[in-house]
Amino acid sequence: MSTVNITLNHRPTNTKSGLTRASFLYNQSDRDAGNQWLYLDRDKDIDIPLLPNDYLIIHGGENIFADDTNFDIGENPNLRKPVCFRFNDKSMEADKAKLTGHELRKLDTKLESSKLFADLSGQADAMIQDDWMLVVQEKDGYFTIPAGDGETIDIEECARAERRPPKGQKCYRIKIDGGKYKVDQPSLTGQEILGLVQKNYREWTLNQKLHGGRRKPIEAEQMVDFSQPGVERFETVKKQAQQGTCV
Repeated sequence: MSTVNITLNHRPTNTKSGLTRASFLYNQSDRDAGNQWLYLDRDKDIDIPLLPNDYLIIHGGENIFADDTNFDIGENPNLRKPVCFRFNDKSMEADKAKLTGHELRKLDTKLESSKLFADLSGQADAMIQDDWMLVVQEKDGYFTIPAGDGETIDIEECARAERRPPKGQKCYRIKIDGGKYKVDQPSLTGQEILGLVQKNYREWTLNQKLHGGRRKPIEAEQMVDFSQPGVERFETVKKQAQQGTCV
């Protein structure tokens, strides 16, 4: 997680980037929401009140300040002009300052059951719960994947739904030949993948089968990132013996 600079109560402040709960910013600014709210400054538009339980993606450069609570605009004001953000790599607009995770997730009309993630640059993507209230900004990106089961990311399901798997997750499920295997890290070498099915490169080769049918050979020491889009499964191929040796 990287550190970025924001303006907090008119002072340059270093803080963590990525999906952040507003209560963290209240602690940084030494403010009590019962007396003053924090606001996100929007140029030529309504400043957005940040309640302690709200979430926002900190990109760097945000101007956040404390001011008297303005009950006239409410906790989730209508904007003068819509905010544009990315959703499943398409441009979307929101007229409200904040959307719930459920409202964002339901923008995907293709997947009936899905999980919602914040697309975070340079760090692990963050899964968002339905009941979270998110302040939506122009730099934000969100995407959905098939719901699957639990927190394990099934890369075959993602490929078939034409969604890229979220990066940096703890658990992925990969398919090798006909079986599925749970791995607890975001990448493995080709040899480590073959080892999951008790095979080695002396006798076997390993391919990635990509969405659309294309196959890509994987070398023994080549690192495979499970967050790369389009990977449906892995397949092993027996090397042909020539003159008593394996080639």
